[in-house]
Amino acid sequence: MTRIIEVRPGHYHDSVSLMQLSQALMEDEAVDHAQVAMGTALNLDLLTDLGYDRPDAASADLVIAVDADGSAIERLRKVVDTLLAASASRRGLTVSDLAPAKTVGTAVDAGATVVLISVPGEHAFRQAVEAIEAGAHPIIFSDNVSLDHEVIIKELANEAGLLAMGPDCGTVVLDGVGLGFANVVSPGAIGLVSASGTGAQQVCAITDYAGVGVRHVLGLGGRDLSDEVGGLTALPAIGLLDSDPGVEVIGVIAKTIGPETARALDALTAETQTPTVMIPIDDLTLGTSALLGTIGVAMPDLPTWMPPQKRRRGPGRVLGLYSGGTLAAEAERILSAESGVDAEVIDLGDDIYTRGRPHPMIDARLRVERLREAGRSDDVGAVLLDVVLGHGAAQNPAADLGPAVSDLPMPVHIALIGTADDPQGRDSQAEALAAAGASVYLSNAAAARAAGQT
Repeated sequence: MTRIIEVRPGHYHDSVSLMQLSQALMEDEAVDHAQVAMGTALNLDLLTDLGYDRPDAASADLVIAVDADGSAIERLRKVVDTLLAASASRRGLTVSDLAPAKTVGTAVDAGATVVLISVPGEHAFRQAVEAIEAGAHPIIFSDNVSLDHEVIIKELANEAGLLAMGPDCGTVVLDGVGLGFANVVSPGAIGLVSASGTGAQQVCAITDYAGVGVRHVLGLGGRDLSDEVGGLTALPAIGLLDSDPGVEVIGVIAKTIGPETARALDALTAETQTPTVMIPIDDLTLGTSALLGTIGVAMPDLPTWMPPQKRRRGPGRVLGLYSGGTLAAEAERILSAESGVDAEVIDLGDDIYTRGRPHPMIDARLRVERLREAGRSDDVGAVLLDVVLGHGAAQNPAADLGPAVSDLPMPVHIALIGTADDPQGRDSQAEALAAAGASVYLSNAAAARAAGQT
């Protein structure tokens, strides 16, 4: 094996694209290890831990590290160049289209009204402030932004009449166009204000099946509804949706709400003309039903896709292996509070599991490893998974997970979070997972309840 590191100064790409590129390299038979990432201290530490010489790179530099068969190195370099070019040209953009805008400010001067910020957290503050000063709404995909910086960004945005979404804002939909991890939805009567990316995706999946479109999903970041931040984005976001004549109902997807912030929300929604529905994460399906009912749409019978043969449940616990933190929290509550079964629900998208590897919504290898372990265990009676579709997610999760699901002796229940027009194909993914032996549900709550049945 030959180990190389290449540094490309000032060659920025967003983290989702780089995770997908790293996964593509790892799938090559000639590759033992590959990491394509920005030169942050964390990423450089990871390379050092793996035995690479620490490169001289800054956080704005692209670092390509590959441990592979020496005869394949040049071919792999070409693969990297091709995939990086494909990332730059996604959605019709070409390198020449992007080249004139050297800064956030010049991009706004050229007509941009929204800026998606996906840089290392320590640099997100400066970029967000620059966007606000230039007159654009910042969407901060970056995490590891301090609480103090979040408050300053949002106060500056409010003073400028702008909306600061994030930090750690993974899902946004504007006029039906998704940014970050987002499902393909038709524009419609619903506006969402969400402190959870996968929570918003679950709501979108159900409303899409009910035939109701989503006009906007305005992401808050997980801390916005705390009293430390005080709803600095949530409150103006509700106001913006209330002033939009195309929005007939507003849904607020909340993890936890501080008591002072809750009072401010109640006061605001008492004055808005558009009805507002709170959607707690302890049952997103029930909350979505209330959302639909507010505009006179009955909750449809949500689909399930059943396997050809039913597997017998063993005597052990329910093991949940999740990629979405909110979905994991919802499943854990249902299993513990309603079913009362012995359950272990693991959020494999948590930072402790993604260190040095792509997120499980992109890369299934960690979940496959855990599924193999479950198949050899005597104390796992049933398995529960989420599979999240849409832009940014794995291209074919059914193919990635299907073989491991097929090998398991116990029942497997899967919450498939997706819409009819997602690029992976919701129905074809569901059918493939069912053929592999899983019971597949559009509702995560339904999947958790099914897994908890004795």
